Amino acid sequence: MTRRFQPGEAVWVELCTPDPERAETFYAALLGWTVRAERLGATTYRMCSVDGRDVAGISDAAALHGDRPRGWLTYFAVDDIAASARRAVALGGELVTPPRYLPAAGTGAAVVDPFGAAFGLYQGETRVGVQTVNSVGALCWNELDTGEPAEAVAYYRALFGYTAQQRDDSPTARPYTVLTLGDVPVAGVLELDNAWPNLIPSTWITYFTVASLDDALARVTALGGLPTVGPVDSPHGRLHLVKDPGGHTLCLIQLEAGLRPDHHSCDPAVTR
Repeated sequence: MTRRFQPGEAVWVELCTPDPERAETFYAALLGWTVRAERLGATTYRMCSVDGRDVAGISDAAALHGDRPRGWLTYFAVDDIAASARRAVALGGELVTPPRYLPAAGTGAAVVDPFGAAFGLYQGETRVGVQTVNSVGALCWNELDTGEPAEAVAYYRALFGYTAQQRDDSPTARPYTVLTLGDVPVAGVLELDNAWPNLIPSTWITYFTVASLDDALARVTALGGLPTVGPVDSPHGRLHLVKDPGGHTLCLIQLEAGLRPDHHSCDPAVTR
């Protein structure tokens, strides 16, 4: 873990929820997170870590994002957040949370893309993003599920400069695209069945690594969540979509091969 994330890489994930206390209890028990409270204006931001390394945040959706969006939000690194926010809107997106400076962190903003998927922009300073990927309890992949794959890929390529690679090993047998920066895989795009009248809004899905998928699914149920789609055998390990008690979707995977390179670091001690 020797270098910073590139602009365009997914660097942070945040659960925006109207009930952050309930979410804290659920995820601490499910993923083994230690949660500490940080003041953010008039609200509290819950910083989540595994073995002393920050892996995610939990925010009060109403206080931070005006109740838009809710659910798991993927943030992408940018060098100039004001310019990136303008470009996201010019390409057809909607700026729902204008750039806001976050003390002891950086500047963040939230956008809804033209197809309804919410995501974030982040210009890191003191805290430049997650401090570990792929390890148990940590982020390992980000995936856009959309019924408008060609248009969505074009939007994010124009915004972040990605290269798109078609993959034929999708465990769902549906078309799958991997977005890359050079040779670095950044995120996936899964094509959903979007035939009328079964229109499905686009959404970004956050993947977290678990030691045992079966044990994790049992904990999801015991803690008030709901396993939904799966299990699915993928080239990188068995995975399952679940909903937390607030109805927010995420993916759990018993990772066998890293989905993202693990040589990245967002630890300020390494990247300064």
